[in-house]
Amino acid sequence: MKDLCLSFINRILSSYVHEVRNYLAIIKETNGLMKDIIQIGKSRAVEAKQFLGFIGCVEDQIERAAAITDYLHRFAHRMDCERAAVSINELIEELIALMTRLAYRRRIAFEKELRGGLPLTVINPILFHYLLFCIIDSRLSRLDRNGIVRIATSFSEGRLRINVSSKGDVVQDGAADLCRDEEINGLAVDLGAEISKDGNDLVIKVPVTA
Repeated sequence: MKDLCLSFINRILSSYVHEVRNYLAIIKETNGLMKDIIQIGKSRAVEAKQFLGFIGCVEDQIERAAAITDYLHRFAHRMDCERAAVSINELIEELIALMTRLAYRRRIAFEKELRGGLPLTVINPILFHYLLFCIIDSRLSRLDRNGIVRIATSFSEGRLRINVSSKGDVVQDGAADLCRDEEINGLAVDLGAEISKDGNDLVIKVPVTA
């Protein structure tokens, strides 16, 4: 289990590094364009208009890098303790933000419907992250390009309910699915959660504990 969790963390970190590199590359390219304009010596009116556009682009990339860094910081601190009172919605937001590049590489989009006002529950945060990662990653690996993975949350009968579904053309791999299902079921048992299927949805039910 420890080795699997380390592999999961490595994939998240690797995705984060690539994402930030992209932001930095855009900033570098934009700064290069501004330098070229200065060296060419275009009119001040043209320079001002173009520079405003360039500055807006740089600010946008900085904001994106800061946002994903904040998610990574929170993700890292989820490993500080084995059990903590957490917001399921916050854990899902963090993981989706850090998995966006993995989905984008396959041209797959995320959709979220996270119900507000859900109660906190005491669980192992990194184990929940890993369980949800395995479920989402399984969906990503089965979907063809332009698919959608949807995550929704709700609360019923004293339990938090997380529904994960997907839409799009499916690339079948039965043997891989069976192996991944066993891993997912084992993680759910360790977390104290229940896994079930509801049509196309895979449902995680997490008891609310104080």
